[in-house]
Amino acid sequence: MEILQTQDISLPRLGLGTYRMQGDACRAAVESALSLSYRHIDTAEMYGNEEAIGAAIAASRLPRKNLHITTKVWNENLAPDAIRRALEASLKKLRLDQVDLYLVHWPARSMNLPAMFETLLKLRQEGRTRAIGVANFNIALLRTVVEEIKAPIACNQVEYHVMLDQTPLRKYMAAR
Repeated sequence: MEILQTQDISLPRLGLGTYRMQGDACRAAVESALSLSYRHIDTAEMYGNEEAIGAAIAASRLPRKNLHITTKVWNENLAPDAIRRALEASLKKLRLDQVDLYLVHWPARSMNLPAMFETLLKLRQEGRTRAIGVANFNIALLRTVVEEIKAPIACNQVEYHVMLDQTPLRKYMAAR
């Protein structure tokens, strides 16, 4: 499996996205993916499937060090205390002490970027997540996060395919 090194973590480039997967079907899909050597599982608070994923991870009996688990905080929970509560709830559902990558799922108009990243960095320092990042941030927001706040984000997870060209965003990210 090809690995991407970013912010002191090894991230398998191929992972199982679990958007719209629910309940037993989600658990079965994750168990199957893990048995087929997938080691990166991507979920989110908003997907409502972290419990099923936690059950699949537990059933796999794979050593935790061999897995990469990404989850995301929803944009309604971006206040410092809410971020902390959301991560604790996700960890409980996933049956984990730590996630490998914790992302801000979507930007919100009311977010306080400095306070948000201060909280995310504290969670990383406490060992609740190995790395932090964002998803669906545009170049202007990334400039604030990377150049002004200087947050050590590991990634900006975005949709990218032939029907949605994000070349300018990708170039900005590759340069930083």
